[in-house]
Amino acid sequence: MTVKQPNSLPNWLQQPNHLTSQPQRHNFLAHNQQHLTQLLSRLAQPLPAVKATRWQLSPATSLIRLGILVLLIALTNNTAWLWVLGLLLAGHLLVLTPSQLRRFTRSWLLSTGIALLVVLPSYWLVGPATVLLFVCKTGLILASTQYYRLTTTFQALLSGLKALHCPNLFIMTLAVAITYLRMLGHYLLQTMMALDMRLVAPAKHPYQLIGTLFGNLFLKSHAYALELYAAMEARGFNGQYVNQPTTTTRWHDYLTLTPYLVLVIVFIFGGIYGIN
Repeated sequence: MTVKQPNSLPNWLQQPNHLTSQPQRHNFLAHNQQHLTQLLSRLAQPLPAVKATRWQLSPATSLIRLGILVLLIALTNNTAWLWVLGLLLAGHLLVLTPSQLRRFTRSWLLSTGIALLVVLPSYWLVGPATVLLFVCKTGLILASTQYYRLTTTFQALLSGLKALHCPNLFIMTLAVAITYLRMLGHYLLQTMMALDMRLVAPAKHPYQLIGTLFGNLFLKSHAYALELYAAMEARGFNGQYVNQPTTTTRWHDYLTLTPYLVLVIVFIFGGIYGIN
């Protein structure tokens, strides 16, 4: 019985193949993918709102308080008034826990930095004093809106707008837009995770990959819009919301609005008598 000799591999398989990695020039997607994924994760699953420790204000009261504060900050040009409004806003921040305060500080500094880049070019037109005033006013307005966003859910915002008798068309547009953006953010997050798991080698043209990604997102958004319209039409939606039980306005709501109403009265009479 003859023993068969093992088959030898061809020479081209026995030679080692040294892969040479070429330096990547287009690394825009790799550098920004982590930041975009974190942003989409927060959009798909937003953090819960801060709950009140003592009492829960009605949505309409919170919205009125925000409107009065933003209006006073926007109308005043007096630094003393800005200090008073800043101290009033700082008093609300005292109820936040350290983790919530850090979260508020990060969001506020980021938004203020972006606003500063927009306001800063006017330095060569109006001078440093006016730019500093606008930066302070913009920072206070962003701080008040960030605090409202941190302590108020989206459903509470819609309830507050409904309680203040806002047009149903405006409420419907806002509700559909926020829900729509959240769905698209979730779809884009899933697409990026799928690409990350299936991508073996770096693409030759990452910008072409970005174009394909957002092209698919546009087509998906068009399909979402048609499905949403068909679902609303099938359910007979006519723009009127079903009356839901809302939080009644109690004595502590009026007590919370008292400092703001006092400031409005002082601001009006101060403007008449030239105090402001």
